[in-house]
Amino acid sequence: MRLKPLHKLLLALGLWVVAGFLLVRECTYGGGMGAAYKTCECLGIEWELYDSRPADGPRKTICIGIVQSRTCYRFDGGPAIDCPR
Repeated sequence: MRLKPLHKLLLALGLWVVAGFLLVRECTYGGGMGAAYKTCECLGIEWELYDSRPADGPRKTICIGIVQSRTCYRFDGGPAIDCPR
């Protein structure tokens, strides 16, 4: 049984969506409105979504790969605290 080109395309698209669902995670998120500032160690590519300028809001990056560890701070660069779930 041979797959038609449309079936191959749909299969590739489905695999791409599943890989994206499994491998794309929020990595760094800056504590706007008193929330904790969260950072992570990414094994893969860390991509910045928002710049760190005040007009852009809190800094945010995503990890395309595996998140090895997370660290949370009360403020940017402040003392480490337990990360909220």
